[in-house]
This record gives sequence, C-alpha cells and structure tokens, in this order.
Amino acid sequence: MLDLLLHPEGMSRHISNLDEVAPALLAHVRDDASVVPELLPRVEQLAAQFQARLGGQQLAPWTRQLAPVLTTRFATVHGELAFFFSMFSTFGTPQDITLASLRVEHVLPADAKTRAVLEAPA
Repeated sequence: MLDLLLHPEGMSRHISNLDEVAPALLAHVRDDASVVPELLPRVEQLAAQFQARLGGQQLAPWTRQLAPVLTTRFATVHGELAFFFSMFSTFGTPQDITLASLRVEHVLPADAKTRAVLEAPA
C-alpha cells in the first residue's frame, strides 16, 4: 500500500480530499511502523509527499473522529468516486511470518454513483 501511495503516478495523486484523509492515513501507517521500524523512512517520505501535495501546509494530527468511517474521494475518468476505507482484516494467530504481515483492506463504495461505476461491465 505504501508503494501504491508513494509512486509519482500512484493513488495519493488522485485523492481529491487529501487534506481530510492524509492525517488518518499517516496515523495508521505510523502505527504499523511502530511494529515494523523498517517502514519508518517510507512513512516519513509519504508524509513529505502529502505536505508537498497540500502546498506545504502542516498536516494536523489526526483526532479520531466520532464517525466509524472516513470517506476517501478519488478524481477518476468516471468523475469523483467515493469509498469507505475503514475496515482491515488480519490473522489473529498466524503460524507463518507472511500471514503475520498480511492485512486485507475492505473497500466499500460510499455512494450510489460509485457503486454503479464498480458494478458496470468493464
């Protein structure tokens, strides 16, 4: 996920509400980096990229919102698409190091327009 966000043509370039989403994304990846310190340089690179995209403004610390979800909006060729990026699944007692680091993010459409685009034939 970090690679997808950090790539110059990657996901973060298309996030239209980055000012809302960046603090939450950084909080999550910094939590991950506290367990896997090798991630920290890439996390700080992501923070710098976000600040550059937002015109150098300092990112506010993320205060956990009352709502259980945070809508992420993407500018796409289909118009703005909105997703809930809120639910991660992990393995509770993995017997393998690969499974220990595996996280599955459940991405759900946040509105009818996004759902229609996702359900349309390719």
